[in-house]
Amino acid sequence: MEERRAKGLCFKCGGKFHPTLHKCPEKSLCLLILGEGETLNDEGEIVALEVEDEEEEEELEAECKLIGVLGKMGECNTMKLEARLASVDIEVLVDSGASHSFISPALTTALSLKVTPTTVKKIKLGDGHRVMSEGICKGIKLTLGSKVFEVDALVLESGGLDMVLGVPWLSTLGMVVMDWKDLSMQFWHKGEMVTLHGQGSGQLQQGCLNSFLGGGENKWNCDGWWTQLEKEEKTVEAGQQGMKGVLKLFPEVFKEELTLPPIKKQV
Repeated sequence: MEERRAKGLCFKCGGKFHPTLHKCPEKSLCLLILGEGETLNDEGEIVALEVEDEEEEEELEAECKLIGVLGKMGECNTMKLEARLASVDIEVLVDSGASHSFISPALTTALSLKVTPTTVKKIKLGDGHRVMSEGICKGIKLTLGSKVFEVDALVLESGGLDMVLGVPWLSTLGMVVMDWKDLSMQFWHKGEMVTLHGQGSGQLQQGCLNSFLGGGENKWNCDGWWTQLEKEEKTVEAGQQGMKGVLKLFPEVFKEELTLPPIKKQV
């Protein structure tokens, strides 16, 4: 301090002091923050790097309510039909609750069908979880009865089903008369009335192509759904009967109170 006074220097900055003209220089730390994809060039200017846009996953709000869902079968109607694809017999599920049509990847591989790659799509199934689609098959020549239809279907593992025909396919038919009780559907196609008859739960076959390709049981067939549903209902009924027995054994504990609770004494 005394040394600076003797030399006529500013106490604060150490520069030459003058009572009126001196002003301490401003000293501050400058921090330059670069955004993502930005850099400095040789002149110190901020420039943006050219970055290729990464392919983002597309979440497709598609649903097939009967894939992975047992307890909600009453929310939509389904019908299983026999069909032919590339001279091979397959089974398709007409699902009024499916927002898209789907085809099994095992089927596309076995029949060498052309799969067009698409952006990764997350397909929302009826039980809430999501699976990835492997592309789309366009212009599938599907024979139902004596008529040939063109179907665009997303490639999706459907748990043993060969194909699922959803609302997009149904909408191409125009006015359709569905008889869910007798499992039949009628519509006009190219000037002719077409009637397709479905299979009931007691008539389901294990002869679809996927059952042979997978070497196992078709785990999503409706027979299995109803069997499991009946077992669950019987389990609930058995539990209710057991509870009734407990209520009868201890009537004084579980008796229904029809009066107000006793008055509490104030202390």
